[in-house]
Amino acid sequence: MMFTYYLRKTLRDKAYIFWSLAFPILLMTCFSVTFMGPAKGEVDFKPVKSTMIRIDSGESAFADEFEGVLKNLADAEEVRKSSMGYDHAVIELIETASQEEAEKKILDKELEVLFLVNGKEETISVKVGDGANMTTLMVARSITESYRRNYTIMKDAAMTAPDKIEAVMESITNSVSVMKPKSTYLGDNENSANVYLWYFYSTIVMGMFFNVTAGINTVFDIQGNLSGYGMRTSVSPKKKSKILLSAFLARYVLSCAITFFALTVMNRFFDVPLGNRFPHIILFVLLGNLFAMSLGCVIGLFTKGDENQRDNKATALVMISVFLSGEMIVQLPGLLEKYCPIVNRINPATIMNFAFFRLVNYPTLSGFWMNMIKISLATGVFMAVSIMKLRREKYAAL
Repeated sequence: MMFTYYLRKTLRDKAYIFWSLAFPILLMTCFSVTFMGPAKGEVDFKPVKSTMIRIDSGESAFADEFEGVLKNLADAEEVRKSSMGYDHAVIELIETASQEEAEKKILDKELEVLFLVNGKEETISVKVGDGANMTTLMVARSITESYRRNYTIMKDAAMTAPDKIEAVMESITNSVSVMKPKSTYLGDNENSANVYLWYFYSTIVMGMFFNVTAGINTVFDIQGNLSGYGMRTSVSPKKKSKILLSAFLARYVLSCAITFFALTVMNRFFDVPLGNRFPHIILFVLLGNLFAMSLGCVIGLFTKGDENQRDNKATALVMISVFLSGEMIVQLPGLLEKYCPIVNRINPATIMNFAFFRLVNYPTLSGFWMNMIKISLATGVFMAVSIMKLRREKYAAL
């Protein structure tokens, strides 16, 4: 009876439902619209209409070689022979006589990207239309960054090994990544994660961590000095331990159900892989939500303010932890591993993200179990502290 009551009470909590369920799914929808083409390695984009204008006079190896790269990217046969993985040209070169003509064509939507090359200063400026889509921006950025990064290598090759120029140019062409999965180092034993899928995995962890408010609400339901309902609970003839267990389990079951639902949506609707280790995924969800709620109990017991204030403090703490785990800047864990590795060792969101990543992608589970042990120990400490604090609570008057 009490379990059902607390379950209905939690379902009526609009803030809890939004942050634990609606917000993660909305975020995944945004990621899908923005990134899922690249995440799934789709190559069904149309060649981007591009042109190159030299803004300096005279001959320039920098401009000549860049023009050669563009011609290779516009040659479907060359692209097919490369290791880029596309079966069509990446760009379509449009003839233009001047910068003014090119800019007019951009306004008329006859052209999508204008490369302005200064061979003397060895710089490349890019202009795109106001309505440029994500593919256009990725093409322009990838081409220019790849060329700038590799041109120095090309110059060295020209001086020391002229016969290798063609191979260097081919390497530059192959390094253009438009719609292929992009990986980044995350500080995880020299392994990389797909940038786009990492956002989805960390969103699941974020959703679980937002359940920290469920732990705070549980504390307020039984603490006589924190809320009117807690006061009535304290003077109730029913055993306090039974009320606490019902309140905690109702929210815990609902939190786990929400996480399983979010995982199903992520896998079925957004085609994000989960692997085939379903028992381990169940353990991951159960332990992750237990950790979040136990942390919430500690915050609810040891911080000051009313229920909303403590919820806000917990949400801020979760957001900081999630930010450091790479939810917003995916390269951040790798940078922290290099300059301040202790953050990755103690940040719970990072630990959970790596556990999920290892579970889905690694052939062995040693790293997953190590992270689960860390979370289990922290959960045990939080639960023990909360229970001891609640058992010692005495009220002079209510």
